[in-house]
Amino acid sequence: MVENINKKLEKNFGRMFWIQAFLNLKVLNVISVLFYLHRGISLSQIFYLSVIWGVASLLFEIPSSYMADRWGRKKTLLFGVALTLVHWILYLFADNFIIFAIAIIFASLQSASFSGTDDALIYDTNKQLGRKKGSLVSLGKYYSARSFFKIFAPLIGAFIAKDLLEWQFIIIILLDVVATVVALVFTFSLVEPNHHVDVEEMEAGVIKDAWNLIKSDWSIIRAMISRALIFLAMFVIWRIHQKFFIDIGLSVLWLGISWSIIHLLGFIYNQNIKKFVSHKLLNEKINLLNISITITLSILVLSVVLLPNKFILLFLYSLMAFLELARWPLYSEFYNRKSKSFNRATTLSLSNFIKGIMDPIVLVTAAVLVTKNITYPFVLSLLLALVVVLFFRLPVGIIDGKKV
Repeated sequence: MVENINKKLEKNFGRMFWIQAFLNLKVLNVISVLFYLHRGISLSQIFYLSVIWGVASLLFEIPSSYMADRWGRKKTLLFGVALTLVHWILYLFADNFIIFAIAIIFASLQSASFSGTDDALIYDTNKQLGRKKGSLVSLGKYYSARSFFKIFAPLIGAFIAKDLLEWQFIIIILLDVVATVVALVFTFSLVEPNHHVDVEEMEAGVIKDAWNLIKSDWSIIRAMISRALIFLAMFVIWRIHQKFFIDIGLSVLWLGISWSIIHLLGFIYNQNIKKFVSHKLLNEKINLLNISITITLSILVLSVVLLPNKFILLFLYSLMAFLELARWPLYSEFYNRKSKSFNRATTLSLSNFIKGIMDPIVLVTAAVLVTKNITYPFVLSLLLALVVVLFFRLPVGIIDGKKV
């Protein structure tokens, strides 16, 4: 009986990989800003759409993770994939800010549904199989799925939409619709792992317990803030980089090539993450990646102002994007070590709740700055990264609250 259940649980890792892979096909991403501009949305409105995403995520982040802890990870993930399907269908005919805003809300709710829930399912599956220490490897392989199809999807998107015509955008969106349907099929086949609690723990409340854990360990707060600020720094640049590079003479094909290379490297790194990160050097590696992104971003900003060579700028942007990809499984492992099984999804999602508070402030600022000059958001991103390096580095030489 136990052996049969374990065989079913073992398949969760492969199924979660393909769920993440198909949800992140996102062929549209390589020309998403150009698509928005084509449909009549301005650069500043694109940032305001991101603000709407942040607010919706903030409102739904805790309820979705509470649902995952109380009623099951699988049901919450199914809900999220269904929302993604609605999002892409709306994109087929969206031609004004209101419809795009509604579509963005559905996408944000999907993100909130997955936030922490996917990590928790993988971690608890490992724990039930008696492989708790293998969580970093499993998380690395899972996060590599984000890059799997993107190794070649950007090239496909850039080739199809090379002329930026309406029918070309429709074909790209339909590819993402099909990919989401496939992800939905894989989600139905997941097996829910155990995440039981005793009566005393349940009475304490999963949200209250998770929040008390965070309050008692300031390294978690540092991790949440550093993860959020660097992500926002990269997100601000990602939102304008397509328009910026097209304006300085790069073709859509070059954007596709660079994005494919980024995700090829990200896939290789995350598939072999155990070779790059040891158990005792997790915090050091996170700090190193944040510092590396900040240094690269500093050089990028200087190059934008002093030496705007399109290929140098594309290389620097691509390097930062890869380093950002490399951070995700490390932060997930950090949070998993700090939380308990029964409140793991809630604890992980509280980190995104904090990011959701920052989103409107940063993105509204970027929306205002981009109306003045498209290079100003680069400076904003650098300031965010510097805040992390100067004030929110993780303590080193400490694992699970103990010196090593």
